[in-house]
Amino acid sequence: MRIQYITALFILSFLGCSKESPSTGPIEPPPQGDPLVQAWKDFEEKRYDSAILNFTDAYNRSTANAVRAEAIGGRGWAYAYKRELSKSKSDFIFALTITGIATAVRIDTWIGYAFVLHALNDFNGTISYAGAALTENPTYSFTHDPRVTTKRVRLLLAQSYYAGGQFVSAANQMDLIDPSGAPHSTEPAILLGKILAALNSL
Repeated sequence: MRIQYITALFILSFLGCSKESPSTGPIEPPPQGDPLVQAWKDFEEKRYDSAILNFTDAYNRSTANAVRAEAIGGRGWAYAYKRELSKSKSDFIFALTITGIATAVRIDTWIGYAFVLHALNDFNGTISYAGAALTENPTYSFTHDPRVTTKRVRLLLAQSYYAGGQFVSAANQMDLIDPSGAPHSTEPAILLGKILAALNSL
């Protein structure tokens, strides 16, 4: 029950972080200019259906692997924000298989994939990808949504460790999130309260 509760809170705090409906604004046709630029603009303005169309167009129109990887990874983010988790997961997996993916795009994709895996209750996968991303970029912030920060990713790790019964590791993440409260208790009820308080502060 505790694991289900914290996972539900995660879905509300991240995939539901936008107060708008998951698909907002009119669907716009692919532009005459750079569809990847337009796709990210759509994404940032919460027009996720338009973003998906433009990310797809960017992938289809480009022969550069770096562009194609970013387009598929971006589409994965758009599907995630629409809560279409299966499609999002497939796109993130595909993007990571493309040779020539840029480092920053790979890290963004790892982060997005980690959030989706958590929502699908794959806590070990979440720990693997989120941990790898923060190892490469300990001060991570998602360019296209500034709410996705290092703190949010560390909370994702804390939740995943907690859900897997790894309370020491969860407490270690809380020490990094809230150094003033370190060392955090590993007693499950107290630790859960600290994680929930940190989630509510986002």
